[in-house]
Amino acid sequence: MSLIQRIDALLPQTQCGKCGHPGCKPYAQGIAEGEPINKCPPGGDETVAALAELLKVPVLELDISRGSAPPQVAYIREAECIGCTKCIQACPIDAIVGAAKLMHTVIIDECTGCDLCVAPCPVDCIEMHPLPLGTLPVVGGLAFSLEDQRARAAKRDHARQRFERRNARLQREEQQKQAEREARAKKTVQAEVTATDPVQAALERVRAQKIATADAALKKAKIDVAMSRAQLHKSLKAFGHPPTFEQQSQLIVLQQQFEAAEQALANLESTAPAVPVAPAPALAKDADLKRAKIQLAMRRAELKKAQTAEAPAEQIATLEQALRDAEQALHAAESSSDQPAPDLVRVEKRPIDSQLRQLKTELAYARADLSKLERSGDTPSEILDKARARLQDAERQVQDHVAP
Repeated sequence: MSLIQRIDALLPQTQCGKCGHPGCKPYAQGIAEGEPINKCPPGGDETVAALAELLKVPVLELDISRGSAPPQVAYIREAECIGCTKCIQACPIDAIVGAAKLMHTVIIDECTGCDLCVAPCPVDCIEMHPLPLGTLPVVGGLAFSLEDQRARAAKRDHARQRFERRNARLQREEQQKQAEREARAKKTVQAEVTATDPVQAALERVRAQKIATADAALKKAKIDVAMSRAQLHKSLKAFGHPPTFEQQSQLIVLQQQFEAAEQALANLESTAPAVPVAPAPALAKDADLKRAKIQLAMRRAELKKAQTAEAPAEQIATLEQALRDAEQALHAAESSSDQPAPDLVRVEKRPIDSQLRQLKTELAYARADLSKLERSGDTPSEILDKARARLQDAERQVQDHVAP
């Protein structure tokens, strides 16, 4: 076994991405190239100790800025499941079974607790539960016996095999789809070109092959963009606030990978061979308009965040200029778009009264607590009296504040 394989054998095989890599094997490669060994929350102290022993390096404390990952499994509230299959597509080891428009469920014995299925669920019917008693986690806590260590190693190997088999299946399905696309293109050429013109038939076959190849490359580029975007967002969510210097460096790399994937996709789209599809310039203009609106919203948020943090004047000036540029870009996109100009109405907003907001929040909490106590039939009268007095006091403070 190579060093990367031996390192990968010690990782938990959750493929969760909390280390900043898209899976356990890429992180193993990073460790072999010198990355810290304490970036795996699911592995915990046990994995850090095992890696330190393997690599003959000091044991590090677990990087808690990447969050915690206790032994857990995913649970689907089946009555709320709409059968969208998004969780099935997100699961890296095929531990979720179901079909489109039918109920899904999690195979608890196979689930590694990576929680990658939670975010894609459009109805929020997936939640993570602590691992049931009597089941063995992939990792978590120190192994106190040799049997425990062997059992965990077997569980990790099993999860790795399921992950590799899933990837192999997806690759076979993609190859089958590519073959079907090429077959359809070839069939179309054979139907349109007569046998009396063999030169034209050969040219059409070459053209159809180019279109099929370009279509596959374009689809792969779109997938690369989606995966790099998801990895960037996942890392932003997993890292601390503010991120450490190392995390910032990793975010820069992920951002560069995302931009490179977008550029590659743009190059393929600009050089793709012509296909018999009607152009849709209005859709492109609408996409530019939407992108300009998103950029404007991001610039506004950045400027507001910097002003709240009392950033240096130079940084504020740079962000204000970026906001003005984004506004100009939006005006240009609106001018070139076929959509009607928005009917803007200026609304004068009163400044937010932070004290009034705090008083109203206390009033809402007091009202909710009293309602909860009243619904409970066994609440002592003394507690009810205190809750009512608290509500009356909150109402009085709000009235006194808003009174002229």
